Amino acid sequence: MKAIEFIFETQEAIEKLPSAEYTGGKKSLYVPTQFKSDVTKELPGGSGFLYTIGPGHYGTDIQIWDPKGQDYINATTPPVKKPRESDGAYKERVQYWNNANKRALKTPGQLIGKLLITPADTRTSHFPLPNAVRVDTITVDEDYRGRGIAKALYGIVLTIMKLPLVAGSMQTPGGRKNWVSLASIPGVEMKGYVGLETYDLNSRNIDIVMGQLGGEHIGRAENGETFFAFDVQPSTTGQELEAHVKTSLSKIYGNGDLNSGLYATWSGA
Repeated sequence: MKAIEFIFETQEAIEKLPSAEYTGGKKSLYVPTQFKSDVTKELPGGSGFLYTIGPGHYGTDIQIWDPKGQDYINATTPPVKKPRESDGAYKERVQYWNNANKRALKTPGQLIGKLLITPADTRTSHFPLPNAVRVDTITVDEDYRGRGIAKALYGIVLTIMKLPLVAGSMQTPGGRKNWVSLASIPGVEMKGYVGLETYDLNSRNIDIVMGQLGGEHIGRAENGETFFAFDVQPSTTGQELEAHVKTSLSKIYGNGDLNSGLYATWSGA
Protein backbone atom coordinates (compact mmCIF):
# COMPACT_ATOMS: atom_id res chain seq x y z
CA MET A 1 0.00 0.00 0.00
CA LYS A 2 1.07 3.57 -0.54
CA ALA A 3 2.46 5.46 2.40
CA ILE A 4 0.60 8.52 3.50
CA GLU A 5 1.78 11.75 1.90
CA PHE A 6 1.46 14.30 4.69
CA ILE A 7 -1.42 14.81 7.06
CA PHE A 8 -2.49 17.27 9.69
CA GLU A 9 -4.85 15.45 12.04
CA THR A 10 -6.69 17.20 14.85
CA GLN A 11 -9.84 16.36 16.79
CA GLU A 12 -13.14 16.73 14.96
CA ALA A 13 -14.92 14.70 12.25
CA ILE A 14 -12.66 13.48 9.47
CA GLU A 15 -12.54 15.70 6.40
CA LYS A 16 -11.40 14.28 3.07
CA LEU A 17 -8.50 16.15 1.52
CA PRO A 18 -7.07 15.88 -2.01
CA SER A 19 -3.70 14.13 -2.22
CA ALA A 20 -2.01 17.34 -3.39
CA GLU A 21 -3.11 19.27 -0.29
CA TYR A 22 -0.09 18.14 1.76
CA THR A 23 2.90 16.68 -0.02
CA GLY A 24 5.43 16.47 2.82
CA GLY A 25 8.53 14.44 2.00
CA LYS A 26 12.16 15.36 2.50
CA LYS A 27 11.51 19.05 3.06
CA SER A 28 9.31 18.20 6.05
CA LEU A 29 11.74 15.67 7.55
CA TYR A 30 14.00 18.19 9.23
CA VAL A 31 16.39 16.91 11.89
CA PRO A 32 17.12 19.54 14.58
CA THR A 33 20.76 20.25 15.40
CA GLN A 34 20.05 19.22 19.00
CA PHE A 35 18.59 15.84 18.09
CA LYS A 36 17.23 13.96 21.08
CA SER A 37 15.58 10.55 21.31
CA ASP A 38 15.31 7.46 23.41
CA VAL A 39 17.40 4.40 22.60
CA THR A 40 17.60 3.50 18.91
CA LYS A 41 16.01 0.11 18.20
CA GLU A 42 15.65 -2.13 15.17
CA LEU A 43 12.30 -1.90 13.44
CA PRO A 44 10.54 -5.30 13.57
CA GLY A 45 10.12 -7.06 10.23
CA GLY A 46 13.68 -7.40 8.98
CA SER A 47 13.80 -4.22 6.87
CA GLY A 48 17.07 -3.10 8.42
CA PHE A 49 15.48 0.21 9.39
CA LEU A 50 15.73 1.67 12.89
CA TYR A 51 13.27 3.65 14.98
CA THR A 52 13.46 6.16 17.81
CA ILE A 53 10.89 7.70 20.16
CA GLY A 54 11.64 11.11 21.61
CA PRO A 55 10.25 14.53 22.54
CA GLY A 56 8.75 16.64 19.76
CA HIS A 57 7.74 20.30 19.72
CA TYR A 58 4.16 19.61 20.81
CA GLY A 59 4.16 15.93 21.76
CA THR A 60 6.14 12.79 20.99
CA ASP A 61 8.10 12.15 17.79
CA ILE A 62 8.30 8.63 16.41
CA GLN A 63 10.95 8.42 13.71
CA ILE A 64 12.16 5.73 11.31
CA TRP A 65 15.73 5.81 9.98
CA ASP A 66 17.63 4.08 7.18
CA PRO A 67 21.28 3.59 8.23
CA LYS A 68 22.12 2.88 4.58
CA GLY A 69 20.12 5.80 3.15
CA GLN A 70 21.80 7.58 0.25
CA ASP A 71 21.14 11.03 1.72
CA TYR A 72 22.74 9.91 4.98
CA ILE A 73 25.81 8.55 3.17
CA ASN A 74 26.08 11.68 1.00
CA ALA A 75 26.03 13.87 4.10
CA THR A 76 29.59 12.77 4.88
CA THR A 77 30.89 13.64 1.37
CA PRO A 78 31.90 17.30 0.90
CA PRO A 79 30.39 19.00 -2.16
CA VAL A 80 32.57 19.65 -5.22
CA LYS A 81 32.40 22.98 -7.00
CA LYS A 82 30.47 22.72 -10.28
CA PRO A 83 31.71 24.15 -13.57
CA ARG A 84 30.81 27.85 -13.86
CA GLU A 85 29.32 27.82 -10.34
CA SER A 86 29.81 31.14 -8.58
CA ASP A 87 31.88 31.30 -5.42
CA GLY A 88 28.82 32.51 -3.51
CA ALA A 89 26.63 29.62 -4.65
CA TYR A 90 29.35 27.09 -3.86
CA LYS A 91 29.94 28.62 -0.44
CA GLU A 92 26.21 28.34 0.28
CA ARG A 93 26.20 24.66 -0.69
CA VAL A 94 29.20 23.99 1.52
CA GLN A 95 27.48 25.68 4.46
CA TYR A 96 24.33 23.61 3.86
CA TRP A 97 26.48 20.46 3.74
CA ASN A 98 28.26 21.40 6.97
CA ASN A 99 24.93 21.73 8.77
CA ALA A 100 23.61 18.48 7.29
CA ASN A 101 26.82 16.67 8.22
CA LYS A 102 26.63 17.87 11.84
CA ARG A 103 23.07 16.57 12.10
CA ALA A 104 23.93 13.28 10.40
CA LEU A 105 26.68 12.61 12.92
CA LYS A 106 24.09 12.69 15.71
CA THR A 107 21.47 10.49 14.04
CA PRO A 108 21.34 6.73 13.40
CA GLY A 109 20.68 7.11 9.67
CA GLN A 110 18.61 8.95 7.09
CA LEU A 111 15.29 10.12 8.48
CA ILE A 112 12.69 8.52 6.20
CA GLY A 113 9.46 8.86 8.19
CA LYS A 114 8.14 10.77 11.17
CA LEU A 115 4.93 10.72 13.19
CA LEU A 116 4.06 13.32 15.82
CA ILE A 117 1.47 12.23 18.38
CA THR A 118 -0.19 14.31 21.09
CA PRO A 119 -2.32 13.31 24.10
CA ALA A 120 -5.96 12.70 23.16
CA ASP A 121 -7.47 12.25 26.62
CA THR A 122 -7.09 15.83 27.88
CA ARG A 123 -9.44 18.75 28.50
CA THR A 124 -8.70 20.12 25.05
CA SER A 125 -8.67 16.89 23.04
CA HIS A 126 -11.75 15.23 24.53
CA PHE A 127 -11.41 11.48 24.09
CA PRO A 128 -12.32 9.12 26.94
CA LEU A 129 -9.80 6.26 26.64
CA PRO A 130 -6.88 6.64 29.10
CA ASN A 131 -3.47 7.28 27.52
CA ALA A 132 -4.97 7.69 24.05
CA VAL A 133 -2.87 9.66 21.58
CA ARG A 134 -3.88 11.54 18.47
CA VAL A 135 -2.03 11.87 15.18
CA ASP A 136 -0.79 15.41 14.73
CA THR A 137 1.42 15.16 11.62
CA ILE A 138 2.90 12.29 9.66
CA THR A 139 5.12 12.30 6.60
CA VAL A 140 7.34 9.89 4.66
CA ASP A 141 10.35 10.58 2.43
CA GLU A 142 9.10 10.47 -1.16
CA ASP A 143 11.89 8.03 -2.08
CA TYR A 144 10.50 5.51 0.44
CA ARG A 145 6.79 5.69 -0.28
CA GLY A 146 5.00 2.47 -1.08
CA ARG A 147 7.15 0.53 1.40
CA GLY A 148 4.81 0.60 4.41
CA ILE A 149 6.67 3.28 6.39
CA ALA A 150 3.54 5.11 7.50
CA LYS A 151 1.92 1.83 8.49
CA ALA A 152 5.04 1.00 10.51
CA LEU A 153 4.90 4.37 12.30
CA TYR A 154 1.31 3.74 13.36
CA GLY A 155 2.25 0.17 14.23
CA ILE A 156 4.92 1.39 16.68
CA VAL A 157 2.24 3.31 18.59
CA LEU A 158 -0.15 0.36 18.68
CA THR A 159 2.04 -2.72 19.02
CA ILE A 160 5.15 -1.40 20.80
CA MET A 161 3.96 1.59 22.83
CA LYS A 162 0.53 -0.10 23.16
CA LEU A 163 -1.38 3.19 23.17
CA PRO A 164 -4.86 3.77 21.72
CA LEU A 165 -4.44 5.75 18.49
CA VAL A 166 -7.07 8.28 17.39
CA ALA A 167 -7.38 9.60 13.83
CA GLY A 168 -7.94 13.32 13.40
CA SER A 169 -10.08 15.65 11.36
CA MET A 170 -8.24 15.64 7.99
CA GLN A 171 -6.90 12.84 5.82
CA THR A 172 -5.58 12.59 2.27
CA PRO A 173 -6.49 9.54 0.15
CA GLY A 174 -3.23 7.93 1.27
CA GLY A 175 -4.17 8.52 4.88
CA ARG A 176 -7.60 6.95 4.51
CA LYS A 177 -6.13 3.92 2.77
CA ASN A 178 -3.50 3.58 5.48
CA TRP A 179 -6.21 3.22 8.15
CA VAL A 180 -7.78 0.46 6.04
CA SER A 181 -4.42 -1.29 6.06
CA LEU A 182 -4.09 -0.88 9.82
CA ALA A 183 -7.45 -2.55 10.32
CA SER A 184 -6.07 -5.70 8.65
CA ILE A 185 -3.20 -6.17 11.13
CA PRO A 186 -3.87 -9.17 13.43
CA GLY A 187 -4.29 -7.90 16.96
CA VAL A 188 -5.33 -4.38 15.94
CA GLU A 189 -8.94 -3.53 16.73
CA MET A 190 -10.34 -0.68 14.63
CA LYS A 191 -13.52 1.15 15.65
CA GLY A 192 -15.54 4.15 14.68
CA TYR A 193 -16.71 6.49 17.41
CA VAL A 194 -19.30 9.18 17.98
CA GLY A 195 -19.33 11.68 20.83
CA LEU A 196 -22.66 13.12 21.97
CA GLU A 197 -23.23 16.21 24.08
CA THR A 198 -25.51 15.87 27.10
CA TYR A 199 -28.38 17.58 25.29
CA ASP A 200 -28.03 15.03 22.44
CA LEU A 201 -28.47 12.06 24.76
CA ASN A 202 -32.19 11.73 24.14
CA SER A 203 -34.12 8.49 23.74
CA ARG A 204 -34.08 8.69 19.93
CA ASN A 205 -30.29 9.02 19.68
CA ILE A 206 -29.70 6.36 22.31
CA ASP A 207 -31.94 4.03 20.30
CA ILE A 208 -29.93 4.76 17.14
CA VAL A 209 -26.55 4.30 18.81
CA MET A 210 -27.30 1.34 21.06
CA GLY A 211 -30.06 -0.34 19.06
CA GLN A 212 -29.49 0.19 15.34
CA LEU A 213 -25.77 0.86 15.39
CA GLY A 214 -24.88 -1.61 18.14
CA GLY A 215 -22.78 1.07 19.78
CA GLU A 216 -20.63 0.27 22.80
CA HIS A 217 -20.31 2.90 25.51
CA ILE A 218 -16.59 3.68 25.89
CA GLY A 219 -16.67 6.55 28.37
CA ARG A 220 -17.23 10.20 29.05
CA ALA A 221 -14.64 12.83 28.19
CA GLU A 222 -13.63 15.70 30.43
CA ASN A 223 -15.70 18.13 28.37
CA GLY A 224 -18.85 16.13 29.21
CA GLU A 225 -19.33 14.36 25.88
CA THR A 226 -20.38 10.71 26.06
CA PHE A 227 -18.61 8.45 23.55
CA PHE A 228 -19.81 5.29 21.83
CA ALA A 229 -17.82 2.90 19.61
CA PHE A 230 -19.16 1.03 16.59
CA ASP A 231 -17.84 -1.53 14.09
CA VAL A 232 -16.26 -0.44 10.81
CA GLN A 233 -15.36 -2.18 7.56
CA PRO A 234 -13.62 -1.30 4.28
CA SER A 235 -15.84 0.53 1.80
CA THR A 236 -16.76 -1.12 -1.49
CA THR A 237 -13.78 0.60 -3.13
CA GLY A 238 -11.43 -0.51 -0.35
CA GLN A 239 -10.01 3.01 -0.15
CA GLU A 240 -11.42 3.98 3.26
CA LEU A 241 -13.32 2.63 6.25
CA GLU A 242 -17.02 3.06 6.83
CA ALA A 243 -19.54 2.09 9.49
CA HIS A 244 -20.72 -1.51 9.30
CA VAL A 245 -24.25 -0.24 9.96
CA LYS A 246 -25.03 3.14 8.43
CA THR A 247 -27.10 5.51 10.55
CA SER A 248 -27.37 9.26 11.02
CA LEU A 249 -24.80 9.00 13.83
CA SER A 250 -22.22 6.76 12.17
CA LYS A 251 -20.80 8.97 9.42
CA ILE A 252 -17.00 8.77 9.69
CA TYR A 253 -15.98 11.14 6.90
CA GLY A 254 -17.34 14.55 5.94
CA ASN A 255 -17.81 18.02 7.34
CA GLY A 256 -20.31 18.95 10.02
CA ASP A 257 -20.73 19.31 13.75
CA LEU A 258 -20.93 15.58 14.50
CA ASN A 259 -17.92 14.50 16.58
CA SER A 260 -17.12 11.15 14.97
CA GLY A 261 -14.06 9.42 13.63
CA LEU A 262 -11.77 6.40 13.97
CA TYR A 263 -9.54 4.94 16.63
CA ALA A 264 -7.44 1.81 16.94
CA THR A 265 -6.28 -0.26 19.89
CA TRP A 266 -3.93 -3.22 20.31
CA SER A 267 -5.41 -6.46 21.64
CA GLY A 268 -2.61 -8.77 20.56
CA ALA A 269 0.16 -10.30 22.65
